[in-house]
Amino acid sequence: MSNPELELDLGILKEQRIEEMPELVRVRMEQTYQMMSSVPPKPVSVKKKSRWLRNVMITTASVAAAGVIFISLGFISPAMAQTLKQIPFVDSVFRLAGDLGLQTANEKGMTAAVHQTVTHQGVTLSVSELMYDGSRLSLVLTRDTPEDANETFYDLWGSEKGPEGLVNNIDFFINGEPVNTSWGISSGGDQAPDSLIVTTFESVEVPDEFDFSMVVRIAKLNQDFEFNISVKKNNTNSIMLTPAEMKTHDHIHMKIKRIELSQTTTRLVVEIRGEPGEDIREFQQKIPDKYKITGFLNIDFDLTDEQGRTPTFIGGSGSGEGDYLSYTTMFEPMEATPKTVTVKPYIRSRENKVYIPELEFTVPVQ
Repeated sequence: MSNPELELDLGILKEQRIEEMPELVRVRMEQTYQMMSSVPPKPVSVKKKSRWLRNVMITTASVAAAGVIFISLGFISPAMAQTLKQIPFVDSVFRLAGDLGLQTANEKGMTAAVHQTVTHQGVTLSVSELMYDGSRLSLVLTRDTPEDANETFYDLWGSEKGPEGLVNNIDFFINGEPVNTSWGISSGGDQAPDSLIVTTFESVEVPDEFDFSMVVRIAKLNQDFEFNISVKKNNTNSIMLTPAEMKTHDHIHMKIKRIELSQTTTRLVVEIRGEPGEDIREFQQKIPDKYKITGFLNIDFDLTDEQGRTPTFIGGSGSGEGDYLSYTTMFEPMEATPKTVTVKPYIRSRENKVYIPELEFTVPVQ
């Protein structure tokens, strides 16, 4: 027996084109970064690394899309689930709310379908999609609760607290070993309010294939939800640039450790040192205060190609160990394979970027 309302909804989903208008909101942790948006920051739990760490987390709010999107097949009848699976794009949070790299990964079949759910105290968490391109790992985490929630999972993630002030948190493991890494979350968007996109491993070296574990702590329940997934790098035609040049200005000795260009992610890794024999504290004391916030070197990076096109920033992190600082900055993929890539360091003065031309690098792409 046909259902006119269902047929109407499905007709809308088939005919209407989804357009996404992501609005990036960047958060600097450890008081070394300031909000770039007028939207108030949402607290995000982050694992700290080494003696010094700054993290720039990614948050994405997606607007528009037609019809009703169901993320977990457990939310709807089997018949409805099967019908929805036949309609393009409705089963992918990456395609609906992800950045350009995640959308590209989904379109090119570079994501893995994951069907793992864990239930405790009536709350179910599930992982449905995963992308690992060698530069970052992103996955979709969805929550189903017996309670009707007016807030999205993203809103609740930052606001919920548990006993003794516990907050929601995620720990990551590779081959059973804990990984001290930064991570970030973004919203699943209007069409997936019960989902988050979790991104990690931006600043650590990760093998091409490994056993991945993720332990999600839901503070309100004082409960851990553990997932175990076999992960394999899925990326082709990536380009690795490793220029040997070093530039020095105002006691900042800067080197591009590598630039990685792929269909899904652009990753920049920069190292900064002082004079030979100086540790982090010593050379940072020599750097002029105009480059610092709360005593720490406060520097970020833009990338441009030979036509001046700049890929969209999606996240990054920085750490300090021994005698050097290491910065990892992630961008969406370049529009096309560039002839050159220019790295443009800058500091932020209130709402303005102040570039440091003495430390710019232009790297040819072979």
